[in-house]
Amino acid sequence: MGQLKIIPLGGFGNVNTNMFVYELDNDILLVDCGIGFPSEDMLGVDVLIPDISYLKDKLSKIRGLVITHGHEDHIGSLPYILPKLPDVPVYASRLPAALIIDKLSEYQSIPQNIHVLPQRQPLYLGQFTIESIHVTHSIPDSTHLLISTPEGTVYHGSDFKFDFTPVYKDFSDLQRIAQAGSQGIDLLLSDCLGSERKGYTPSETTLDDTFDRELTDCPGKFIVTSIGSNISRWYQASKAAVRNGRKIVLAGRSVDRNLAVARKLGYYDIPQNSFVQLHQAKRLPPNKICVLAAGSQGQTGSALERIASGDHRDITLQPYDKVVFSSDYIPGTEASVATVINELSRKQATVVYTAITDNLHVSGHGSQQDLLLLLSLTRPKYVLPFGGNYNQMVQYSRLAKSMGYPTQKIFLPMTNQTVIVSNKQASLGPTVSIRNIMVDGLGIGDVGEVVLRDRQQLAEEGVVIAVLEADQNDLSSLVNFELVSRGFVFEKYSTDLLSRASDRVKKAIATKRGKIESDRHLKQLVIDTLGRFLFNETHRRPMILPVVVEV
Repeated sequence: MGQLKIIPLGGFGNVNTNMFVYELDNDILLVDCGIGFPSEDMLGVDVLIPDISYLKDKLSKIRGLVITHGHEDHIGSLPYILPKLPDVPVYASRLPAALIIDKLSEYQSIPQNIHVLPQRQPLYLGQFTIESIHVTHSIPDSTHLLISTPEGTVYHGSDFKFDFTPVYKDFSDLQRIAQAGSQGIDLLLSDCLGSERKGYTPSETTLDDTFDRELTDCPGKFIVTSIGSNISRWYQASKAAVRNGRKIVLAGRSVDRNLAVARKLGYYDIPQNSFVQLHQAKRLPPNKICVLAAGSQGQTGSALERIASGDHRDITLQPYDKVVFSSDYIPGTEASVATVINELSRKQATVVYTAITDNLHVSGHGSQQDLLLLLSLTRPKYVLPFGGNYNQMVQYSRLAKSMGYPTQKIFLPMTNQTVIVSNKQASLGPTVSIRNIMVDGLGIGDVGEVVLRDRQQLAEEGVVIAVLEADQNDLSSLVNFELVSRGFVFEKYSTDLLSRASDRVKKAIATKRGKIESDRHLKQLVIDTLGRFLFNETHRRPMILPVVVEV
């Protein structure tokens, strides 16, 4: 009897870094390949990507990678992961496929093996039969996956909500979902990010009135920010700008590129004469401008962050301008968003965001009634919430219990736990080794916990560098010794402190005359002596870096 293994390379209980392995015998199907956002203590880390070490010795088994939709937490890791998965075909519906092609065009070394996956048509990859089923989300062409295997059928229900008045009239395929449920689904993986909210998640179209209201009440520039890949939201803001007689200015590379892709596919049919270039915006009256600005998560260097800090070349804030955040923060970006809002407020602009104003943003994730509707349509034997934090998984489990599912049919796996489907029965499996893979500039995976601790210590305590010139024949005989500090104590007070510290180190070395056998021993003596002295004097623990030069 075979086993279908489901492995979360980004971990269960995680909102971002979505990537799943479906493994059956000698066949592997991959689903999604997204980025995550670093927490505040991950200093200098740009993004997180899935840990694909599990696949290291299984590359020949991989039959394909299927993408559910075009948000960065589902496609953002492709430039980092695909070079490690040579010749693996990628399948996605029209818009995400186009966004992926555009993203990979920046990386000439990555071969593009991207295929459009039609909905309701089966895709055969090894022992897997995959069907793409359309659902509504905050970006067009979002899908769920019906994955059929000899061991059982899994419904991979990634990000969704049931929007009954969608922006593009692209309704969820409820008929096909119900039909799949009638045919038999053994395991449902369901989005659970909205499991704490009651009712249905409001339709995207409810924001049309919000944009009109905020525009009418804005005497200056109207600046909207949202997630860069939230095509629907940019489209709604643009239509509102046109209705209110404003020209549209695109500020930010991600907005510019994503909307160019959307326009080619018919998802952004705003007339070309409704736009002006960034450098032309200053020539228009402020009340005739609507700026679509990237940077809703407070990203350093983004258009909105530069506007807030006063560093944007073409857009300068005035007291009568308004900035609307039509998005919620992504977990891990709270501090960055708060910083940008503070800077915007310092410029005396009116800042409007969800904590102070209703109806600025609607989630792309289903609330309790959406989740219950999917559960009732699919009628699975077993249920597994994912795509949210652990508390949201627990909240979903309570919903499932209200539908009559017993505890043993609802899975709440550990972060790195596998799920097994065999002979149409599901169970929790063993754990696998996964870790945070951090991207820092050009470095991928070379930043670990030790490096982060060092960065944290440098940021909080500073550094003291001890430069020692020692006789190569007797390392305890110092020719010269100097201490230099940065970020440790105020310079005015450091001279006396470092002078006394220097005397303490010299005395410690002198007591070891003839007994210091290597520069490693000398360095450790300096670290121990300096560390104790500086902590006793300041109650701080700076990083101590001894440098030994033998002369």
